Amino acid sequence: MNTLMAQGLELMLVGMGVVFTFLIILVAVTSLMSALVKRFGQAPAVSPAATTTAAPAGDMPSPALIKAIEKAVRQHRQSQQ
Repeated sequence: MNTLMAQGLELMLVGMGVVFTFLIILVAVTSLMSALVKRFGQAPAVSPAATTTAAPAGDMPSPALIKAIEKAVRQHRQSQQ
């Protein structure tokens, strides 16, 4: 019985060591990737005029679609009561 406990303890320690080592490597690789992205990845330049303009009309849903959504929400709320 004593050898069985020793083997179990050894297996537990080896497993925990493997997991700990994997996590350390994962943190190191993630930190390295983050540093590389910060160094070499550049955000696209945004002109100040582009941020102050209103959204194009194509981005807004049509009034018919808005009415249909309102009707569907009203119908759903009534069916829940």
